[in-house]
Amino acid sequence: MRETIEWVPVSERLPDDDTTVLICTTGTSEPVWLGYVSEENECWLDTDGMPVSVTHWSPLPAGPRG
Repeated sequence: MRETIEWVPVSERLPDDDTTVLICTTGTSEPVWLGYVSEENECWLDTDGMPVSVTHWSPLPAGPRG
């Protein structure tokens, strides 16, 4: 089984608040990481809680089913 990751520009739409997604960032050593839009802080945060600049995001892949 193969899954295709479809990247959504943040200018088009955002994921639900506080939902972990794949993020494509700028200015970081890891351009693809996990993150979320913080409703409380009204910004993007990585899973370490650090603010990041995000250009695109994608829902997490479903992974293998067994």
